[in-house]
Amino acid sequence: MVAHLVSVLLLIACGCLPLAYSACIPSMGNGCTLESLNMLTNGTATLRKIEANKFYSIRVQMLRLPNNPSGPFLSFAAEFVDDVEMTIFREQLFQIPARTNLSSIQVFEAKALKQVQIADGGDISIKELTFIDCGIDHVPQTIGNLPLLYTLTFSQCALRNVSLKTFAKNSQLKFVDLSSNAIDTIVPLSNEDSNVALSIEDLYLSSNRLEHLDMSVFSALSNLVMLDLRYNNLARIVAERAISWPKLEIFDVSNNQLRALDLQWLSAPNLTRLLLNNNLLDKIPQRLRRFANLQLVGLGDNQFAGIDLAPLNGLPTLNTVDFSNNPKSRYVRSSRPIQLPMLDTLYVEYCALSRFNTTGIDLPVVSFISLAHNNFSTVPPLGIAFPSISSFSLYDNPIGCGVLKSRKELLLSGKLIMGPPLDVGSCSGGSISVSESYELCFHNVLLPAAHIFTQQRVLDSDHSSQVGKNLEQVGQLVQPVVSERECGELWKVPPSILGLCELVVGQIYQLQVGQRDAPGARYNHVAYSIAYYIDL
Repeated sequence: MVAHLVSVLLLIACGCLPLAYSACIPSMGNGCTLESLNMLTNGTATLRKIEANKFYSIRVQMLRLPNNPSGPFLSFAAEFVDDVEMTIFREQLFQIPARTNLSSIQVFEAKALKQVQIADGGDISIKELTFIDCGIDHVPQTIGNLPLLYTLTFSQCALRNVSLKTFAKNSQLKFVDLSSNAIDTIVPLSNEDSNVALSIEDLYLSSNRLEHLDMSVFSALSNLVMLDLRYNNLARIVAERAISWPKLEIFDVSNNQLRALDLQWLSAPNLTRLLLNNNLLDKIPQRLRRFANLQLVGLGDNQFAGIDLAPLNGLPTLNTVDFSNNPKSRYVRSSRPIQLPMLDTLYVEYCALSRFNTTGIDLPVVSFISLAHNNFSTVPPLGIAFPSISSFSLYDNPIGCGVLKSRKELLLSGKLIMGPPLDVGSCSGGSISVSESYELCFHNVLLPAAHIFTQQRVLDSDHSSQVGKNLEQVGQLVQPVVSERECGELWKVPPSILGLCELVVGQIYQLQVGQRDAPGARYNHVAYSIAYYIDL
């Protein structure tokens, strides 16, 4: 067998196409490009002329073969390369013959592909097999003929159901991605195979059509480390019997239709991340303390009317909790005393909060709490209740100027974040003195005339928890009102949205910290967040 010339053979178009010969032209990424490779004439000679160990990849723009560009061609390609990638595949059948000495096969844009055949009995060294954007409606039973398979992907195809028995012979299989299909049924192992422990560690089932899922179908996945069930239609997650996932670290059921979740059926002592964002939950699930190593809980984009932290008690390693974008939520409290000894960050952004009752809440090491984009009219005593806190954000809350001036020590120390620091030249709307060096600045932000006023949740360079939130309506324009400060057209909005300190649609005043005697200066010691107003 000829020594491998390169690692990857990238085939741009695979099918029976009339092409001409051209030399392999060096290209970026330590590769070379063949405009065409004609296996009917001099294709083999062309490949043999390429200097061994000189290029990482050979990119073939067009490939001409006498028949299907899988099957025997893959065995032939294995004489020259380790991996084959086909970016366009036009055939209905993909064949992997015996003695295919390739490490990886990746096939993209294969809409016509309906069937994959893998030869039995023989010496196939494939470790990675990928099909994306294909017409295959089931994982082939012959996938068990790949004893070294480590990674398997069927994504954006037409899978409707998955039988876990299909993977019983793949003792090396760790990563399975079946996302973005039409899967509505998971078939468990039969009683005859009940003693089989599948080797799969990471299982992606996001963006499918699962609605009612009995988690006991996954009982054979005792090696599971990560389970991704995002973007399905799950209304319930239950289990007929107890399930033990001793290695599970990440359980993600975000973007579903869950109204409640009881995980009493699950034993997962190493679970560190529980992601329940974008469901219909109205309270924190009970029995979370059974997961003693839990570090991150995501509960954003749900239906909380208020946030009761009590169910989180007894989680000794919990580090981060996110309740952001619960638009009905008006308060944070705990109905019974709790201690979270390792909690470092708490996000409760884009809600309707006006109260934070710290009574009975012990957060001995918390360093940052974000209450940005809420309805606070006063500054909650977070610095007193939690002495370890480095900073907390009340950005975009309707807090009066007098209130902020009375708490100027928090602003000047950088502990209270009200927005990015500005230089004095940006204070075109006026300012209020808070010290000899600093002033509170009315920063005018013009918004376009429209019938609705919207804001978009944005990324804080240091602390924000999510990116790319959907626009949400927060107020409506009505008749202009007269203001004592003439700064342009003013528009009235509900007090619960913007309210105090002349925070009005049309001209929005954001309280900032600037320095009078140093125009253009920026202050690293004043923590800040980044905000964008979007022209609609």
